[in-house]
Amino acid sequence: ELIFSGKVIDAAEAKAIGLVNEVYPLEQLMDAAVAMAKSFAANAPIAVKYSKACIDRGMQMDIDDGIALENELFAMCFATEDQKEGMGAFLEKRKEKHFQNK
Repeated sequence: ELIFSGKVIDAAEAKAIGLVNEVYPLEQLMDAAVAMAKSFAANAPIAVKYSKACIDRGMQMDIDDGIALENELFAMCFATEDQKEGMGAFLEKRKEKHFQNK
């Protein structure tokens, strides 16, 4: 609708319709962006890399090939030391994770 109509919406409406996740005042924007980046960086680097690959490559595929790609990359995560560390932290109910990008 927005693309075809050319309708301009403000930040509050963009959030209300789910086009954006959050809206911040300008003076809080950089701190919020850094906090979000830190939350991404706290995750296993391999899983983040594969997630980004699914998004980037999946946009060029039909749904069936996209699902197959996601399944393949998700399965590859299970062969990593980081997956074992993440699962161990979850099962042991400990917050800290020690990802090694392996």
